[in-house]
Amino acid sequence: MRTAKWLKYSVLLVVLPVTLMTAQIVRSAYHHEGQDDAALFLQVYPDRAGTKLDNCNLCHSGGKSGTKDVGSCQYCHDVTKYGTALPSDGYRSTLNNYGVDYQQAGRNAAAVKAIENLDSDGDGYANKIEIAANRYPGNALDDPTKVPAPSRVFTRGQLEKMPQHTQFMLMNTTKSGDFYAEYSGVTLEKLLKKLVLPSATGIRAISPDGFAQFHPLYPDPDPSRYHVFGTYPAATFYYNQEADMDLNPCGWCEYKAPSVTGRVHGDPISNRQGLKTILAITRDGQYLTPGVLNASNKLDGEGPFRVVPPQKIPGPPDQQKPIPTGCVATTLWPFDPNGDRNAGYSARTVTIIKVEPLPEGTTDVDTLEAGWPYADDLNPRVMIYGAIDPVPTIKEKLASLSSTLWHSDKSTFTHWGYRSALATRVNLVEKWVMLGWYSKAVYDLKGHVLIRTDGCTAGGAVDRDDWIADCEFQKQLYWSVNEVLVLLDIVN
Repeated sequence: MRTAKWLKYSVLLVVLPVTLMTAQIVRSAYHHEGQDDAALFLQVYPDRAGTKLDNCNLCHSGGKSGTKDVGSCQYCHDVTKYGTALPSDGYRSTLNNYGVDYQQAGRNAAAVKAIENLDSDGDGYANKIEIAANRYPGNALDDPTKVPAPSRVFTRGQLEKMPQHTQFMLMNTTKSGDFYAEYSGVTLEKLLKKLVLPSATGIRAISPDGFAQFHPLYPDPDPSRYHVFGTYPAATFYYNQEADMDLNPCGWCEYKAPSVTGRVHGDPISNRQGLKTILAITRDGQYLTPGVLNASNKLDGEGPFRVVPPQKIPGPPDQQKPIPTGCVATTLWPFDPNGDRNAGYSARTVTIIKVEPLPEGTTDVDTLEAGWPYADDLNPRVMIYGAIDPVPTIKEKLASLSSTLWHSDKSTFTHWGYRSALATRVNLVEKWVMLGWYSKAVYDLKGHVLIRTDGCTAGGAVDRDDWIADCEFQKQLYWSVNEVLVLLDIVN
């Protein structure tokens, strides 16, 4: 089923299953301030506006920032110190192979066109084919033979109906000031435990500015890797006037949160259910401030959701580094280079959670790198995709396929009765999936649906076994069925 023979035909057909089977998400792309490359790309490929290719990730790669895995935007920011300290090769070290080819060809609209027949990432598919299929031409792991991974979208309202977990905690930073706060939300363990596949090893919490923070599912000895499942050790509340930012101009910890009231130095910090990594919805009883890009193109705010782990190695709010001008090093809680800085590993404005590794035959979902539209305070959402139960996605795709067939014109079929016969067979497949009979679902899709829609894809024209006379419509259905089969392979 996953052969490349179909590439001889119209590359446009590769995009059609996504349009046919998946509700399109209204997007506003994140374009870097002061650059025209995205606009130049869209001059050549205007139909890619708003897709995952309409983003910095098209030409830039993510990488390591210290011990953190970060997305393309944050990686570029770190390498170039937000454009203030370019490395010797400028931005080139942040480019993927497609970005390098584009730059070498002249970095203009003509360059985009000139490299369309190259295979920049070496995965066997020309750039123009990957772009038509909405796949990254600079990422060899993202090619047209793969289908979008299973996904689920949760609204804030849905998350609030789940059991809520509230915990008071220290958020320890390096240089921006520590603070105590009470976060409430859903534990990631509760949210993901029944959703992830046995093959899942961790998650990547992704923010709209490209920042991506990895968390292993289970406890890891690395102090900078905050686990998802299980509890964290109880901590202690630390207070001293010297550290209090409201009482001392050289203080470094904020104690003004309502949840601090009544606490005294030495009080234990614990929770009856244990301290957990949570997908936070509120901070001290208020919705998290929605994340936005400020005038410096940096992320401000925390919301709508923040992945918040407690400290793995509980400690005090130590003095920040560098020490502010006019202040001196403290002997109270001096800066600890090995201190547990959980705030730095708490991704803000999380709108997508990628469960890794992606199942075989799948690729990233069709959304921007971190989903700015999901950060909308009027309808905040979070998407979870990757190594998760594919059955809900399979059901959605089959329901959409069934609706498409039932509402299609009978004249599209080689016989007026074939529309009903094909749609009824898809409805039967839906029943097998509902019952968990995945082998029967695969058998019926391959033996009674796919063979009725394969002529145009395999031979370029309708054959005598086909039930659909229109080649373009037939190709849409063929690749939509193929998507379902790839997803069924995950559970079958």
